[in-house]
Amino acid sequence: MSGLELRHLRCFVTLADIGNFGRTAERLGMSQPAVSQLLKRLEDLLSQRLFDRTRSAVALTPAGALFLPQARRALAAVEEAMEEAQRGFAGEVGRLRLGLSVPSLYNQVPALIRAFRTRRPEVEVVIDSVPSGEQEGALLDRRIDVGFSNFSTGDPQLVQRLIGVEPMRVVLPRWHALAGEVALPLGRLREERWILPPRAMAPEHVDEVNALCRTQGFTPLLGAECPNFPTVVGMVLADAGIALAPESFAGLGGAELVQVPIDGPAPLIRCYLTYRRDDDTPVVRGFLDLAESMR
Repeated sequence: MSGLELRHLRCFVTLADIGNFGRTAERLGMSQPAVSQLLKRLEDLLSQRLFDRTRSAVALTPAGALFLPQARRALAAVEEAMEEAQRGFAGEVGRLRLGLSVPSLYNQVPALIRAFRTRRPEVEVVIDSVPSGEQEGALLDRRIDVGFSNFSTGDPQLVQRLIGVEPMRVVLPRWHALAGEVALPLGRLREERWILPPRAMAPEHVDEVNALCRTQGFTPLLGAECPNFPTVVGMVLADAGIALAPESFAGLGGAELVQVPIDGPAPLIRCYLTYRRDDDTPVVRGFLDLAESMR
């Protein structure tokens, strides 16, 4: 209806509740003539008389009584919309899409997600399994909002935060000749075939492994390249080679896999939180602030 404003509805509902022009004007912080003008404008818009007026009382007409619940609902809907919008601006409602690689599940990431859900219970948190090597594309394509991976990125459209570091151990099948060792210097592994991620996907990790092995006088013999750890487990059990994994992975693969600590400097696994540089949505910013506070 052209010309209808919230102030008309507020004036009408307040007068219906109070039943007096003077007290209505006082409640609304207006002059009594202004209240009369608003009501007259509303009646003109509806082409209906809404109140019967006498010197001592103001009473709703049948048309006014019919219109009152509709006016209340309209005002309540506006208030609800404003509250919902304000909660959205504050990041209290909305949706957060997270991409997790398997290694990121074994450090503080689950605790961070639980804490966020506790603090923002009305934010829908959607968690997808996204391998580290695919997270950059998922972020740039806006399929996820935040990624947790073990690979660094140099894309200028993305921002990364290092949120966790853990030394890696040697992963061997239970029947391997070195499986019973208390600790293994890297030099003891010079004759082994290594299962590593493709360097194109994890240059930081592969270069670190190669550099540490070179300090022991050898370059790792590549047995296979594998980008995700669940497949690595199967390859180790199939005697395709040895692998590296963080201590937090202990138990993966069951009793058939053994983890042996490295005697000396060990390669590190790093967990990165990655997000789009241009993403300033309140839900994402709230999640990033919480992640920073929990470091």
